[in-house]
Amino acid sequence: MRSLVLFCLLALQAPLALAWHGVVDKVIDGDSLRIRHESGRVYDVRLYGVDAPELPQTNGHEARDAARKLVDGKAVEVQVINVDPNGTTIAVVSINDQYSLQAFLVGSGLAWVYDGHCDLKICNQWRSMQQQAKAANRGLWIDPHPVPPWKWREQSHATTKPVVKKRRTVQRKKTTVRKKAPADISAEMQND
Repeated sequence: MRSLVLFCLLALQAPLALAWHGVVDKVIDGDSLRIRHESGRVYDVRLYGVDAPELPQTNGHEARDAARKLVDGKAVEVQVINVDPNGTTIAVVSINDQYSLQAFLVGSGLAWVYDGHCDLKICNQWRSMQQQAKAANRGLWIDPHPVPPWKWREQSHATTKPVVKKRRTVQRKKTTVRKKAPADISAEMQND
């Protein structure tokens, strides 16, 4: 029983130990990438522990463009943390095995540390970098009250009403065939 518990604990920690190298094929937005593994397989990767503004948000394009400039077409190390139910890899993405894309974005004021979704030791360093970016009014911190992407998404979903397609009904012209009464028929026959 004890070895089964130990095995389960190690199995749960296994994703933390999985790291691989690849090349960034596409930067989708500030915190979402497509990375080609050395084997040729392409993975959708979302940055662990940070949340960059959505593209329609203020600084959304700036975050994407900064990430593009730093990693697009370049070799990266992907430290897998988890895989979400949609199959997206959640990972720390490092450049030249030295610093993470997360640290760059947070330190530049182009992403938030995603509290409640960032519980590794490295998150404390990113939080410190976020405070420094905020104090220096870098990136999104120029705005005294920037809206975090998770709140923006919540507001966006609350104001968007679901589109319900109305069913188009076709009015058919009713044709009424008037049946002649027997007296009308006999009258017609007499007139002939």
